[in-house]
Amino acid sequence: MKSETQNVIERYERRKEKSVVDNNSKNFYFNHFAQSERELKYIEIIKSRYDSLDSLKILEIGAGTGINLFLFKKLGLKNENIYANELLSDRYKLLNDLFPEINTLKGDACEIDENLNSSFDIVFQSTVFTSILDYDFKVKLANKMWQLLKPGGIILWYDFIFDNPQNNDVKGVKKNEIIKLFKNHKRIQFYKTTLAPPIGRRVRKFYPLFNIFPFLRTHIIGVIEK
Repeated sequence: MKSETQNVIERYERRKEKSVVDNNSKNFYFNHFAQSERELKYIEIIKSRYDSLDSLKILEIGAGTGINLFLFKKLGLKNENIYANELLSDRYKLLNDLFPEINTLKGDACEIDENLNSSFDIVFQSTVFTSILDYDFKVKLANKMWQLLKPGGIILWYDFIFDNPQNNDVKGVKKNEIIKLFKNHKRIQFYKTTLAPPIGRRVRKFYPLFNIFPFLRTHIIGVIEK
């Protein structure tokens, strides 16, 4: 029986074969507006919690090729305090090539060295949990993220909450599931974000106009305090 880790790898491999994924990645308007919107919220969250970023230590779980790392570097986080984990070998190679100055961790995030437990002010995940279909593995990963987090730190979460009827390889993660995964939290705050991709990709430069309606947003940013 295959592990959920192997299943996740196979799901990502299947996505490479779908032309719609390639076309979506080239939708400049949607990608620009969606990324700018969530990055602005990340900045607000981080700046409101930390007066100084000099010693702030962050880990991204499932960092992909590092698209989020540009923001953390731009905010002024020190290279030695930025850690990025990636499971997929091809993405990890590109991540390592693009960011040789930071700390990169290859493989299953659940296997990150225990010496790093309680090391991070922020543990961040972006669209990782929706690619995990096995609930027990979600629990395992959530517990590992919690162990890596310092007391007083935050899990910074970005993911979608609705299922995609055209993609059986992903499953939306709703607020009540997040609360259950991090049941020992001190406080959780949620912010609805990201215009529904099927709409956002069609309306292109009119994204900001449609995005004023919260009921058209399909993702959430979560701030989960330890």
